[in-house]
Amino acid sequence: MNSIIKQKLKDLKEDNSSGARELIDKSIKIIKVFLDTISNEKKEIYKEFIELAIEIIHSRPSMAPLINSMGFLIGDMKIINKKNLLERIKQFFNYRENQMKSLKNHFKTLFNNLYKPSLNIMLISHSSTINTLFSSYKDSDLVFYVLESRPLLEGRKTAELFSQDFETHLIVDAAIGKFMKKINVVFVGIDSILKNGSIVNKIGTYPLAVLSKINDKEFYAIGDSFKYNLRSHFVQKIVIEKKPVKEVYDNQISENLSVNNYYFDITPSDYISKIISDLGILKPLQFINKITTYLPIDWFKAFF
Repeated sequence: MNSIIKQKLKDLKEDNSSGARELIDKSIKIIKVFLDTISNEKKEIYKEFIELAIEIIHSRPSMAPLINSMGFLIGDMKIINKKNLLERIKQFFNYRENQMKSLKNHFKTLFNNLYKPSLNIMLISHSSTINTLFSSYKDSDLVFYVLESRPLLEGRKTAELFSQDFETHLIVDAAIGKFMKKINVVFVGIDSILKNGSIVNKIGTYPLAVLSKINDKEFYAIGDSFKYNLRSHFVQKIVIEKKPVKEVYDNQISENLSVNNYYFDITPSDYISKIISDLGILKPLQFINKITTYLPIDWFKAFF
């Protein structure tokens, strides 16, 4: 593995601000750098590609779309070479574009049912999918309440973006309860959807979902079908990684003090009203039933 690829893998691993779509784009760029090193377009590179794909997946173990993206590229190919892999990459981007079109259509249906004639919405963290969806509704009377999303404060980025077109309130994570009465609905992104219908997302999503249910607010999780987590499907342990302590506490740590920093939590399916994806507007277990027949699961055995 050359030094450029190693550096790009390191950048992918350390990127704590990009969403799934941006990370997928970075992964494809890594593969293209790898393919640039191959002079013979018809040379068999199955083993080399699998090794690189596994490196990409391991760089972000909680990011389900990376597994699914690598699986799509392999697909049902018996032989992998530069020529057919470049062709599969083109197919991949067309597929992703169609995924997004379908997701937009289902979101439009939901939005039209909710919007009467205004809407107060709570968001957490930063989701490129949610940002894209609401960019089509700049003429609507929408008010956003955005949790700042500690420790990296991705919610500030969301609030700054939405405030260009909508009334927007940036609030601290601990103020969820104070502002819950003001809102009509909660939308969150998704990092992974697990086999039992629960979702992995930015930490704080779980308490947000619990408070939503207590206050009779609909809680919708938004993401495409590539968010289904194949590690969970194959009954592998889902690891929520600990992150650097200094992000939340930079004083000297005493013997009896333990500082915990996590970026993600798991929200059980009972607290999720619906999952909005390219497959439809579905209850969590309906989504699971559909995705396990829709997604070619056998593609992914090479990675486990």
